[in-house]
Amino acid sequence: MIVAMTRRTALLGISTFIAMPLRAEPANKSAPKTDAANVVVLENPAAFDINAVSGSLKETVQKGQQLVWRAKDDRSEGRFQFTNISVAFLRSETGGQLKITFACSISSLGYSAADEVKLNMIVRSKGGAALHSWSFSVAVKCADKDKQLTPLTQEVPTDIAANVFTNVASVEIAELTEPGYAGVKTEACGR
Repeated sequence: MIVAMTRRTALLGISTFIAMPLRAEPANKSAPKTDAANVVVLENPAAFDINAVSGSLKETVQKGQQLVWRAKDDRSEGRFQFTNISVAFLRSETGGQLKITFACSISSLGYSAADEVKLNMIVRSKGGAALHSWSFSVAVKCADKDKQLTPLTQEVPTDIAANVFTNVASVEIAELTEPGYAGVKTEACGR
C-alpha cells in the first residue's frame, strides 16, 4: 500500500511538473558585461639573445623585436606597442649582486591601458632551461608616442646571481597570464 501510494505521489508530482507552463527567465541586466572590443592581447612574445659587453655587463642583441597588443576580436588592429626593447644584466665588481634592467619605448596607437600591462620575463640558459623569471608592470597612456620608459630594475637573489649571470643566453618576454585572464582592458583616447 505504501509503495502504491509513493508511486501515485511520484506520478502526480511528475504530471504536475509537466503541466506547468514553461517560461524563459529574463536576462540579469545588472550582470557586468565584458566588452570584447576593448580587450587586447599580446600578438607574440619576444625572444632576445644576450651578448657580453664587458666582464660585468651583458645585454640584449637588437633585431627589431617588438611587443604589439592587438584587439582580441580584430587582430588587424594594433592598440599599443613596445619597441627598442632592451634588457641588461649588470653584475657588481665583487660578483655578489646582479641587477636586471628592462627599458623600451612605448607608443599608444590611439588607446591606453585601463590597468598596467603585466609582463613576465624568463631568463634562459644556452640549452633553454629557465634560470630566473621576473614579473613586472608597465603603464600605457594616451600621450605615449615613442616615449622612453624609465628603466625598471630587479635585483636577482644573491644565491643564484652568479649562476644566472654566467649562464644567461637569452630572455623571453611575454604577457603575464593568470587563471581567468582575458587580456588587457583598453580605453580609446579622446573619447
